[in-house]
Amino acid sequence: MPDERNAMVTEIRHFNRFYTSLIGLLDETLMQSTYTLTEARVLFELGHRAGAVASNPSGEAGFLARAFHLDLGPAASWIAGELRLDPAYVARILRKFAAMGLIELRADPDDRRRRILSLTARGNSELATLQAAADRDLTRLTAGLADNEAAELADALKRVMCLLGDGGK
Repeated sequence: MPDERNAMVTEIRHFNRFYTSLIGLLDETLMQSTYTLTEARVLFELGHRAGAVASNPSGEAGFLARAFHLDLGPAASWIAGELRLDPAYVARILRKFAAMGLIELRADPDDRRRRILSLTARGNSELATLQAAADRDLTRLTAGLADNEAAELADALKRVMCLLGDGGK
């Protein structure tokens, strides 16, 4: 590996250690909640994947969802693939969420072997609580930045996501 790449890898690892420490990602749970980081991310995906149809109601999926009164939630296999997690681990998290009353599972009408997942009212409430806590923490973290510094940080974050292949999701 050329010296410039070695230096870049060292800088990325240094930043990762800095940021995970800064926001407490190495704590056992996320934002003093009962959820691990992975559990919170699965909850987030459950809550936001269902909203994908709502954000594009003019698309074919949106039309079908309206016409047949469908709630198009994600499948467990999609979540495991999207988050690059072991499907068995995701299944354990989903069983825990079901036992806590956070999610509903139902058969996929197109493939009875698959399960479609959606958050219950309690699941949506838990997700909202987690998101509010994350927003508070990040607001507190960036409170000392001037407006131009906040804009610079936002631009830098977008640039990093673009450069590393996320495309700004």
